[in-house]
Amino acid sequence: MNAQHIYLSPHCDDAVFSCGGQIAQLRRSSAAVTIYTVMAGDPPAGFTPTAFTDELHARWQGGLSAEQALATRRAEDQAAAQRLGAALVFGSHADAVYRVSAATGAPLYTSREAIFGEIHPEDSATPEALAQAFCAAFPQLTPEVTLYAPLGVGHHVDHQLVRAMALRLAAQFQLREVYFYEEFPYARDGLKARLRAVSELAQAMRAHPEHFGLRAVLHKVVLDEEALNSKIAASACYRSQISSFWADQDELERAFREQHAHSGGELCYRPLLRGEDQSSG
Repeated sequence: MNAQHIYLSPHCDDAVFSCGGQIAQLRRSSAAVTIYTVMAGDPPAGFTPTAFTDELHARWQGGLSAEQALATRRAEDQAAAQRLGAALVFGSHADAVYRVSAATGAPLYTSREAIFGEIHPEDSATPEALAQAFCAAFPQLTPEVTLYAPLGVGHHVDHQLVRAMALRLAAQFQLREVYFYEEFPYARDGLKARLRAVSELAQAMRAHPEHFGLRAVLHKVVLDEEALNSKIAASACYRSQISSFWADQDELERAFREQHAHSGGELCYRPLLRGEDQSSG
């Protein structure tokens, strides 16, 4: 698969909510764009629902079983990608709320506090596994590809894992254009959350000193009205998720327009490469 721009989306909706405008603009310029939804796989065999997953499924209204809920979410992702004109590839790893201990079968994350907390020790090898799965899906990856990944605003464990995955891939394939996007709606949490995520990105870059410098710089993608409208229309495809963040579709649109007016576009951070960053020594 030959894609010039690849967006890593931890879940169905993250890339579109956060980068839908720039995706629309890239497609209008005839650039090839692929969204890779990383954690789109089914739960492990024998997964036992938890109170937390029952709560999520009821809110999403896509069906009471994990399989039904995930089928609904993947269909929404397909509709959104189609509206933007982007290709879509689903990864096979399960969402954090469905992952279980290899030793005991117990769920790793059973609450909102857990999924927005620290990565479980049993997930320590997950970034490498995610990178391997990505390479199987994109065997022709070249240094000319531009890769986009979540910054980690909101501190969701899956976003943290995909961020680490992206840094591994960038170092392995010597990618020169890598961007970490501010996730919406978590970006509404404000400056403190943003600064924490940027600091965590800089810290994570230190695991790959052969490729990265020590800091990342802000990169703003300014959207025209057509792109913003396309982003809003695509985001509205995620009907199961509207209730998690907004009262209805009208409030969703207002939130996106207010965010755009406040930020002036979609915000990303580009890690400086070792040769670019004089502070890296």
